[in-house]
Amino acid sequence: MSDAPLKQALRETNAELLLRIEELSLVRLVGDALAGAVEPATIGAALVTLLRDEGRVDLAALWAVDELGEGLRLVALCRAGDDVPARAASDAPLIPFSAGALGTAGAGTAVRLDDLAQAAPGEAPPEAAEMGALLCHPVAARGRTLGVVALATAEAGGLDAEHERLLGLIAPAVGMALESAALHRRLSVENRALRAELHGRWGTGGLIGSSAAFRRLLATMERLADADITVLVLGASGTGKEMIARALHYGGHRREAPFVPINCAALPETLLESELFGIERGVATGVERRPGLIERASGGTLFLDEIGDMSPMVQAKILRVLQEREVTRVGTARPIPVDVRVIADTHRDLEVAVRDGRFREDLYFRLKVATLHVPTLAERREDVALLAQHFLTRFARKHGRGELRLAPEALAALATRPWPGNIRELENLIEQGVVLAEGPVVGFPEAGLEAAPAEQGLDYRRVVGGAAGSAERTIIERALAATGQNRTHAARLLGIGRRTLLYKLKRHGLLGAKS
Repeated sequence: MSDAPLKQALRETNAELLLRIEELSLVRLVGDALAGAVEPATIGAALVTLLRDEGRVDLAALWAVDELGEGLRLVALCRAGDDVPARAASDAPLIPFSAGALGTAGAGTAVRLDDLAQAAPGEAPPEAAEMGALLCHPVAARGRTLGVVALATAEAGGLDAEHERLLGLIAPAVGMALESAALHRRLSVENRALRAELHGRWGTGGLIGSSAAFRRLLATMERLADADITVLVLGASGTGKEMIARALHYGGHRREAPFVPINCAALPETLLESELFGIERGVATGVERRPGLIERASGGTLFLDEIGDMSPMVQAKILRVLQEREVTRVGTARPIPVDVRVIADTHRDLEVAVRDGRFREDLYFRLKVATLHVPTLAERREDVALLAQHFLTRFARKHGRGELRLAPEALAALATRPWPGNIRELENLIEQGVVLAEGPVVGFPEAGLEAAPAEQGLDYRRVVGGAAGSAERTIIERALAATGQNRTHAARLLGIGRRTLLYKLKRHGLLGAKS
């Protein structure tokens, strides 16, 4: 019996196997070429060069669906003889999905034209108008078309079913790359928007107040924001020390890097050490390697909240971080360099803690490179009305209450309250009032408005007059700022006479404004 049929079958099997190996090799090459690419132009340039060479064609091109989904725009194109693929301009013309072979492929159906000379006018895109044969294949991901890849040859009939098969094999990889690029672009836009929002909220422009004490604080913060030094923020509980720390971070050159807060009083000693410095795998059963918060903050800011409550052992390790700018994970002796700015805060008197032996003197002086003292709300009483209105607006929006206003008697009581809980107390009180208000006027439960000490000499008229005077001063300052400190224009903007404005400027100590 002849073995010719068997040999023929083996030859066919080997040929099929070699073909499949070549196809898989092409898929691998495409995957390697697109790995790590996060821009459509980079994806297109790498793809079209590879397809032109591996497919032995005279033109390879990639079009992508535009952001609005209204059509296709050329991304990159490579012709025979081109050393470098051509990247399309960002304003490349839009090709609608109804336009010829390219539009049909963009709508999800592959098209092969074996003889463009016989095709209808406009069937081929302008880039392939002089070609002999054209193949357009859709590129999709998760059931959505993201683009079209095209091959063309100078001669008619130069494309066949194998070219269609190859494009079908590489299309999923191209689709994943385009989807990843779109996701990266969207995340980049959202990240920039979030950074801008954080800078607006936590930068000095997001802090509210016009009192002399608060203006002095802002002036010092503006000088420290871009200075790469350790800052110790001191102040009573509820004064907004963390907000000050965030403002320093987002107002400086490290704003694009992480701001990593850690509450030193909220974690036990052993857990605090591993959280700060990280831990190596195998230190305990089931423990995996994990970088610490200091490592994660590298390039940015580490905020040590309530550092006065940190244990002596961790104090020593933090001191080494400040001195050597390196950390050592729990379970290893290998130091890891870090670039981190440290901002710490505490409501405790660290000088007393140093004298009592509860806080390391060397760490205290390492932290005290620059010191910020945050005034209490009682020390910036002129800001109570502004802060109350800010919180009123925010919580009205949060709870869907529309426009609200404070009752005069509520404003009077706020202006004289002793505020032992500082800004946090005011914030909570306003939110409570917004939630409980039955109409557009916000008052407060009697229990929430304890009277100030008798020695403060409560007087309704004085209280209301003081609150009104603070609001009047703020409005005048804004009018002067809006008119470039021109008193005549400011008076006109306020709807009062120039002499009246001069009287008010004198009364509020604003006569230094330009005329």
